[in-house]
Amino acid sequence: MMPKNRKYPRYIMGNSMLRVRCDPTKLIPEYLYYWLCSREGQHYLFSRVSQVGVPQIQRPLTTLREASLPVPPLDEQKAIAHILGTLDDKIELNQQINHTLEAIARALFKSWFIDFDPVRAKMDGRQPAGMDAETAALFPDEFEDSAIGKIPNGWKIVPLPELIEVNPRRSLTQGKLAPYLDMQNMPTQGHRPNDWIYREFSSGTKFIQGDTLLARITPCLENGKTAFVDFLPEGEVGWGSTEYIILRPKPPLPVEFGYFLARSQELRTHAIQNMTGSSGRQRVPVNCFLSFLLTVPSNTVAREFGDVIQPIMRTIKANSEQIISLNAIRDTLLPKLLLGEIEAVYRLNEKSLNINLSV
Repeated sequence: MMPKNRKYPRYIMGNSMLRVRCDPTKLIPEYLYYWLCSREGQHYLFSRVSQVGVPQIQRPLTTLREASLPVPPLDEQKAIAHILGTLDDKIELNQQINHTLEAIARALFKSWFIDFDPVRAKMDGRQPAGMDAETAALFPDEFEDSAIGKIPNGWKIVPLPELIEVNPRRSLTQGKLAPYLDMQNMPTQGHRPNDWIYREFSSGTKFIQGDTLLARITPCLENGKTAFVDFLPEGEVGWGSTEYIILRPKPPLPVEFGYFLARSQELRTHAIQNMTGSSGRQRVPVNCFLSFLLTVPSNTVAREFGDVIQPIMRTIKANSEQIISLNAIRDTLLPKLLLGEIEAVYRLNEKSLNINLSV
Protein backbone atom coordinates (compact mmCIF):
# COMPACT_ATOMS: atom_id res chain seq x y z
CA MET A 1 0.00 0.00 0.00
CA MET A 2 1.15 3.54 -0.71
CA PRO A 3 1.72 5.56 2.47
CA LYS A 4 -0.67 8.37 3.27
CA ASN A 5 1.02 11.72 2.80
CA ARG A 6 -0.85 14.98 3.12
CA LYS A 7 2.03 17.00 1.71
CA TYR A 8 2.35 14.79 -1.38
CA PRO A 9 -1.09 13.29 -2.06
CA ARG A 10 -0.10 12.13 -5.56
CA TYR A 11 2.74 9.87 -6.67
CA ILE A 12 4.57 8.88 -9.84
CA MET A 13 5.05 5.12 -10.07
CA GLY A 14 7.80 3.15 -11.76
CA ASN A 15 6.91 1.02 -14.77
CA SER A 16 7.60 -2.15 -12.76
CA MET A 17 4.63 -1.43 -10.47
CA LEU A 18 0.86 -1.77 -10.80
CA ARG A 19 -1.81 0.32 -9.16
CA VAL A 20 -4.94 -1.42 -7.92
CA ARG A 21 -8.05 0.46 -6.84
CA CYS A 22 -10.70 -1.49 -4.96
CA ASP A 23 -14.46 -1.20 -5.39
CA PRO A 24 -15.29 0.31 -1.96
CA THR A 25 -18.66 -1.44 -1.89
CA LYS A 26 -16.98 -4.85 -2.04
CA LEU A 27 -13.36 -4.69 -0.91
CA ILE A 28 -11.23 -2.40 1.25
CA PRO A 29 -7.60 -1.87 0.16
CA GLU A 30 -6.16 -2.83 3.56
CA TYR A 31 -7.80 -6.26 3.35
CA LEU A 32 -6.44 -6.77 -0.20
CA TYR A 33 -2.97 -5.74 0.99
CA TYR A 34 -2.98 -8.37 3.74
CA TRP A 35 -4.23 -11.05 1.37
CA LEU A 36 -1.37 -10.22 -1.04
CA CYS A 37 1.04 -10.53 1.92
CA SER A 38 -0.43 -13.86 3.02
CA ARG A 39 1.01 -17.27 2.21
CA GLU A 40 -1.84 -17.90 -0.25
CA GLY A 41 -1.45 -14.52 -1.94
CA GLN A 42 2.33 -14.87 -2.23
CA HIS A 43 2.01 -18.41 -3.57
CA TYR A 44 -0.46 -17.22 -6.20
CA LEU A 45 1.78 -14.35 -7.33
CA PHE A 46 5.04 -16.33 -7.35
CA SER A 47 3.42 -19.20 -9.25
CA ARG A 48 3.10 -16.74 -12.12
CA VAL A 49 6.64 -15.36 -12.05
CA SER A 50 8.69 -15.86 -15.19
CA GLN A 51 12.02 -17.62 -14.57
CA VAL A 52 13.51 -16.33 -17.84
CA GLY A 53 15.72 -13.26 -17.53
CA VAL A 54 14.73 -10.85 -14.76
CA PRO A 55 12.10 -12.56 -12.55
CA GLN A 56 8.74 -10.84 -12.97
CA ILE A 57 5.05 -11.67 -12.96
CA GLN A 58 3.86 -12.79 -16.37
CA ARG A 59 0.86 -10.86 -17.70
CA PRO A 60 0.47 -8.91 -14.42
CA LEU A 61 -2.93 -7.38 -15.30
CA THR A 62 -4.37 -10.77 -16.17
CA THR A 63 -2.79 -12.29 -13.05
CA LEU A 64 -4.52 -9.76 -10.80
CA ARG A 65 -7.84 -10.01 -12.63
CA GLU A 66 -7.82 -13.78 -12.29
CA ALA A 67 -6.90 -13.77 -8.59
CA SER A 68 -9.42 -15.54 -6.40
CA LEU A 69 -9.54 -14.59 -2.73
CA PRO A 70 -12.03 -14.92 0.13
CA VAL A 71 -14.13 -11.77 0.43
CA PRO A 72 -16.04 -11.56 3.72
CA PRO A 73 -18.50 -8.73 4.47
CA LEU A 74 -17.00 -5.25 4.69
CA ASP A 75 -17.33 -5.07 8.48
CA GLU A 76 -15.31 -8.26 8.83
CA GLN A 77 -12.73 -7.00 6.33
CA LYS A 78 -12.34 -3.85 8.43
CA ALA A 79 -11.97 -5.90 11.60
CA ILE A 80 -9.31 -8.12 10.03
CA ALA A 81 -7.42 -5.12 8.66
CA HIS A 82 -7.63 -3.39 12.05
CA ILE A 83 -6.27 -6.37 13.97
CA LEU A 84 -3.36 -6.91 11.60
CA GLY A 85 -2.77 -3.18 11.21
CA THR A 86 -2.59 -2.74 14.99
CA LEU A 87 0.12 -5.41 15.16
CA ASP A 88 2.02 -3.76 12.28
CA ASP A 89 1.73 -0.36 13.97
CA LYS A 90 3.23 -1.74 17.20
CA ILE A 91 6.04 -3.41 15.25
CA GLU A 92 6.77 -0.14 13.46
CA LEU A 93 6.67 1.82 16.73
CA ASN A 94 9.18 -0.54 18.33
CA GLN A 95 11.43 -0.20 15.30
CA GLN A 96 11.26 3.59 15.48
CA ILE A 97 12.02 3.56 19.22
CA ASN A 98 15.01 1.28 18.64
CA HIS A 99 16.26 3.51 15.84
CA THR A 100 16.05 6.54 18.13
CA LEU A 101 17.73 4.77 21.07
CA GLU A 102 20.54 3.54 18.82
CA ALA A 103 21.07 7.09 17.51
CA ILE A 104 21.20 8.44 21.07
CA ALA A 105 23.71 5.78 22.17
CA ARG A 106 25.95 6.35 19.15
CA ALA A 107 25.84 10.12 19.67
CA LEU A 108 26.82 9.62 23.32
CA PHE A 109 29.79 7.42 22.35
CA LYS A 110 30.97 10.00 19.81
CA SER A 111 30.51 12.87 22.25
CA TRP A 112 32.47 11.20 25.07
CA PHE A 113 35.25 9.34 23.25
CA ILE A 114 35.79 11.06 19.89
CA ASP A 115 34.71 14.70 20.15
CA PHE A 116 35.39 14.96 23.95
CA ASP A 117 32.43 17.33 24.33
CA PRO A 118 32.29 17.15 28.17
CA VAL A 119 35.93 18.26 28.39
CA ARG A 120 35.38 21.12 25.94
CA ALA A 121 32.34 22.28 27.88
CA LYS A 122 34.22 22.29 31.19
CA MET A 123 37.11 24.21 29.59
CA ASP A 124 34.59 26.86 28.55
CA GLY A 125 33.09 26.94 32.01
CA ARG A 126 29.84 25.30 30.85
CA GLN A 127 27.93 22.37 32.26
CA PRO A 128 28.20 19.49 29.73
CA ALA A 129 24.90 19.18 27.89
CA GLY A 130 22.58 16.47 29.19
CA MET A 131 24.97 15.50 31.98
CA ASP A 132 24.54 15.81 35.74
CA ALA A 133 27.25 17.37 37.89
CA GLU A 134 28.36 14.03 39.33
CA THR A 135 29.04 12.55 35.88
CA ALA A 136 30.65 15.76 34.62
CA ALA A 137 33.10 15.62 37.53
CA LEU A 138 34.52 12.37 36.10
CA PHE A 139 35.92 14.25 33.07
CA PRO A 140 39.01 16.48 33.14
CA ASP A 141 38.70 20.17 32.33
CA GLU A 142 41.72 20.46 30.02
CA PHE A 143 43.50 18.73 27.13
CA GLU A 144 47.03 17.49 26.60
CA ASP A 145 49.01 16.81 23.42
CA SER A 146 49.28 13.29 21.99
CA ALA A 147 50.29 11.45 18.83
CA ILE A 148 46.79 11.97 17.42
CA GLY A 149 46.25 15.52 18.65
CA LYS A 150 44.57 16.93 21.73
CA ILE A 151 43.13 14.36 24.17
CA PRO A 152 41.63 14.74 27.66
CA ASN A 153 44.24 15.32 30.32
CA GLY A 154 45.24 12.07 32.06
CA TRP A 155 43.89 9.82 29.28
CA LYS A 156 46.35 7.98 27.04
CA ILE A 157 46.75 6.64 23.50
CA VAL A 158 47.23 2.93 22.70
CA PRO A 159 46.87 0.67 19.63
CA LEU A 160 43.42 -0.90 19.47
CA PRO A 161 44.54 -4.47 20.42
CA GLU A 162 45.82 -3.19 23.79
CA LEU A 163 42.31 -2.05 24.68
CA ILE A 164 40.19 -4.54 22.74
CA GLU A 165 40.70 -8.24 22.06
CA VAL A 166 40.58 -8.99 18.34
CA ASN A 167 39.33 -12.47 17.43
CA PRO A 168 39.65 -13.91 20.96
CA ARG A 169 39.73 -17.70 21.20
CA ARG A 170 36.39 -19.48 21.63
CA SER A 171 35.84 -23.22 21.94
CA LEU A 172 33.19 -25.16 20.00
CA THR A 173 33.25 -28.91 19.32
CA GLN A 174 33.10 -30.07 15.70
CA GLY A 175 29.58 -31.21 14.84
CA LYS A 176 27.98 -29.61 17.92
CA LEU A 177 24.59 -27.99 17.33
CA ALA A 178 25.05 -24.29 18.06
CA PRO A 179 23.52 -20.90 17.20
CA TYR A 180 24.57 -19.88 13.70
CA LEU A 181 24.43 -16.38 12.23
CA ASP A 182 25.04 -16.08 8.50
CA MET A 183 26.20 -12.94 6.71
CA GLN A 184 22.79 -12.44 5.10
CA ASN A 185 21.17 -11.85 8.49
CA MET A 186 23.87 -9.53 9.80
CA PRO A 187 22.21 -6.14 10.41
CA THR A 188 23.29 -3.09 8.42
CA GLN A 189 21.55 -0.84 10.95
CA GLY A 190 21.03 -1.49 14.63
CA HIS A 191 22.88 -4.07 16.68
CA ARG A 192 20.56 -7.09 16.55
CA PRO A 193 20.08 -9.62 13.74
CA ASN A 194 16.50 -10.47 12.81
CA ASP A 195 17.11 -14.19 12.57
CA TRP A 196 19.60 -16.95 13.42
CA ILE A 197 19.38 -20.72 13.42
CA TYR A 198 20.89 -23.76 15.14
CA ARG A 199 23.35 -25.61 12.94
CA GLU A 200 26.10 -28.18 13.44
CA PHE A 201 29.47 -26.47 13.78
CA SER A 202 31.86 -27.15 10.93
CA SER A 203 34.17 -24.21 10.32
CA GLY A 204 33.67 -20.55 11.05
CA THR A 205 34.14 -17.65 13.45
CA LYS A 206 33.09 -18.40 17.03
CA PHE A 207 31.59 -15.83 19.39
CA ILE A 208 29.94 -15.47 22.81
CA GLN A 209 27.50 -13.10 24.48
CA GLY A 210 28.85 -9.53 24.52
CA ASP A 211 31.10 -9.92 21.46
CA THR A 212 30.86 -7.50 18.54
CA LEU A 213 30.87 -8.92 15.00
CA LEU A 214 32.25 -6.81 12.18
CA ALA A 215 32.05 -7.95 8.56
CA ARG A 216 35.52 -7.70 7.05
CA ILE A 217 34.80 -8.43 3.37
CA THR A 218 33.60 -6.10 0.63
CA PRO A 219 30.83 -4.98 0.15
CA CYS A 220 29.49 -6.20 3.52
CA LEU A 221 31.77 -3.91 5.50
CA GLU A 222 30.88 -0.87 3.40
CA ASN A 223 27.19 -1.76 3.71
CA GLY A 224 27.46 -1.59 7.51
CA LYS A 225 27.04 -5.25 8.49
CA THR A 226 27.80 -5.20 12.23
CA ALA A 227 26.21 -6.92 15.24
CA PHE A 228 26.41 -6.95 19.02
CA VAL A 229 25.80 -10.45 20.37
CA ASP A 230 23.05 -10.38 22.98
CA PHE A 231 20.88 -13.20 21.64
CA LEU A 232 22.73 -16.27 22.90
CA PRO A 233 21.54 -18.41 25.82
CA GLU A 234 23.75 -18.24 28.91
CA GLY A 235 27.01 -20.12 28.37
CA GLU A 236 26.38 -20.81 24.67
CA VAL A 237 29.01 -20.32 21.97
CA GLY A 238 27.69 -19.24 18.58
CA TRP A 239 29.37 -19.29 15.20
CA GLY A 240 29.11 -17.79 11.74
CA SER A 241 31.00 -16.70 8.67
CA THR A 242 34.80 -16.82 8.52
CA GLU A 243 34.45 -13.24 7.24
CA TYR A 244 33.64 -11.85 10.70
CA ILE A 245 36.10 -9.99 12.91
CA ILE A 246 35.33 -10.30 16.64
CA LEU A 247 35.94 -7.35 18.98
CA ARG A 248 35.84 -7.69 22.78
CA PRO A 249 36.77 -4.69 24.99
CA LYS A 250 38.91 -5.37 28.04
CA PRO A 251 37.61 -4.31 31.48
CA PRO A 252 36.81 -1.80 32.81
CA LEU A 253 35.42 -0.85 29.40
CA PRO A 254 31.91 -2.28 28.96
CA VAL A 255 31.51 -4.84 26.17
CA GLU A 256 29.09 -2.46 24.41
CA PHE A 257 32.01 -0.10 23.78
CA GLY A 258 33.23 -2.49 21.07
CA TYR A 259 29.94 -2.28 19.18
CA PHE A 260 29.83 1.52 19.13
CA LEU A 261 33.47 1.66 18.13
CA ALA A 262 32.73 -0.73 15.25
CA ARG A 263 29.87 1.54 14.16
CA SER A 264 32.05 4.67 14.31
CA GLN A 265 33.07 6.36 11.07
CA GLU A 266 36.67 6.52 12.26
CA LEU A 267 37.16 2.77 12.64
CA ARG A 268 35.16 1.90 9.51
CA THR A 269 37.17 4.32 7.39
CA HIS A 270 40.44 2.89 8.73
CA ALA A 271 39.29 -0.67 8.01
CA ILE A 272 38.11 0.13 4.47
CA GLN A 273 41.32 2.00 3.62
CA ASN A 274 43.39 -1.02 4.72
CA MET A 275 41.51 -3.69 2.77
CA THR A 276 43.64 -6.00 0.66
CA GLY A 277 42.99 -8.52 -2.08
CA SER A 278 41.68 -8.59 -5.61
CA SER A 279 38.84 -6.35 -6.75
CA GLY A 280 35.48 -7.55 -5.48
CA ARG A 281 37.03 -9.89 -2.86
CA GLN A 282 38.89 -7.45 -0.66
CA ARG A 283 39.18 -8.10 3.07
CA VAL A 284 40.30 -6.28 6.19
CA PRO A 285 43.54 -7.81 7.56
CA VAL A 286 43.41 -8.16 11.33
CA ASN A 287 46.87 -6.66 11.76
CA CYS A 288 45.63 -3.31 10.40
CA PHE A 289 44.19 -2.60 13.86
CA LEU A 290 47.71 -2.34 15.23
CA SER A 291 47.95 1.05 13.53
CA PHE A 292 44.55 2.25 14.75
CA LEU A 293 45.11 4.34 17.86
CA LEU A 294 42.46 4.63 20.56
CA THR A 295 42.08 7.10 23.38
CA VAL A 296 41.88 5.28 26.71
CA PRO A 297 39.45 6.94 29.14
CA SER A 298 39.81 6.83 32.89
CA ASN A 299 38.39 3.77 34.63
CA THR A 300 35.61 5.85 36.19
CA VAL A 301 34.49 7.22 32.80
CA ALA A 302 34.64 3.71 31.28
CA ARG A 303 32.41 2.32 34.02
CA GLU A 304 30.02 5.26 33.84
CA PHE A 305 29.61 4.74 30.09
CA GLY A 306 28.56 1.17 30.81
CA ASP A 307 26.07 2.31 33.44
CA VAL A 308 24.48 4.75 30.97
CA ILE A 309 24.55 2.62 27.82
CA GLN A 310 23.53 -0.81 29.14
CA PRO A 311 19.91 0.12 30.00
CA ILE A 312 19.54 1.52 26.48
CA MET A 313 20.83 -1.71 24.95
CA ARG A 314 18.54 -3.79 27.17
CA THR A 315 15.54 -1.76 26.04
CA ILE A 316 16.48 -2.23 22.39
CA LYS A 317 16.83 -5.96 22.99
CA ALA A 318 13.42 -6.17 24.70
CA ASN A 319 11.77 -4.22 21.88
CA SER A 320 13.46 -6.45 19.29
CA GLU A 321 12.26 -9.60 21.02
CA GLN A 322 8.75 -8.20 21.13
CA ILE A 323 8.96 -7.48 17.38
CA ILE A 324 9.81 -11.13 16.78
CA SER A 325 6.83 -12.22 18.91
CA LEU A 326 4.47 -9.77 17.21
CA ASN A 327 5.61 -10.91 13.77
CA ALA A 328 4.93 -14.50 14.77
CA ILE A 329 1.47 -13.60 16.10
CA ARG A 330 0.61 -11.67 12.94
CA ASP A 331 1.85 -14.44 10.66
CA THR A 332 -0.18 -16.98 12.64
CA LEU A 333 -3.35 -14.89 12.67
CA LEU A 334 -3.14 -13.75 9.04
CA PRO A 335 -4.16 -17.00 7.29
CA LYS A 336 -6.67 -17.93 10.00
CA LEU A 337 -8.44 -14.59 9.71
CA LEU A 338 -8.44 -14.60 5.92
CA LEU A 339 -9.76 -18.17 5.75
CA GLY A 340 -12.44 -17.52 8.36
CA GLU A 341 -10.97 -19.95 10.91
CA ILE A 342 -11.08 -17.08 13.42
CA GLU A 343 -13.99 -14.66 13.37
CA ALA A 344 -13.19 -10.99 13.78
CA VAL A 345 -16.11 -9.00 15.15
CA TYR A 346 -16.08 -5.31 14.29
CA ARG A 347 -17.80 -2.78 16.50
CA LEU A 348 -17.43 0.94 16.00
CA ASN A 349 -18.57 3.61 18.43
CA GLU A 350 -17.77 7.26 18.84
CA LYS A 351 -14.77 6.72 21.10
CA SER A 352 -13.00 3.54 20.04
CA LEU A 353 -12.76 0.54 17.79
CA ASN A 354 -13.25 -2.71 19.68
CA ILE A 355 -12.13 -5.99 18.19
CA ASN A 356 -13.14 -9.44 19.43
CA LEU A 357 -11.71 -12.71 18.16
CA SER A 358 -13.56 -16.00 18.32
CA VAL A 359 -12.81 -19.41 16.86
